[in-house]
Amino acid sequence: MDESFSPTIFLYGMALVLAVGKAFTLTIWRTLPKPRLGLRQEMLQAWKNRRLQKQAATNAGQSPRKEPTAEDSSRSAEGAEREPHVTMPAPIDRRLISEPP
Repeated sequence: MDESFSPTIFLYGMALVLAVGKAFTLTIWRTLPKPRLGLRQEMLQAWKNRRLQKQAATNAGQSPRKEPTAEDSSRSAEGAEREPHVTMPAPIDRRLISEPP
């Protein structure tokens, strides 16, 4: 065998080539757009979201409702000022509602 060939240098060179190749591959894979979920997972997620929305709607519909009084509405308005995420419905002006003849 020729004295100019060194197995150690060859192994280090191959390790360097593999490391650089892997670094480029990982960089390329990281920059590629993420694939969408499969159709099965998409349908399962949509079904789960729909069930949760229906549950929330039925739970909100089952809560007992009472006619608000003037005292309750002022208390609710104060609570809405403290909690900005709570929305209050606009008061109904009874004069604008036309009565049947």
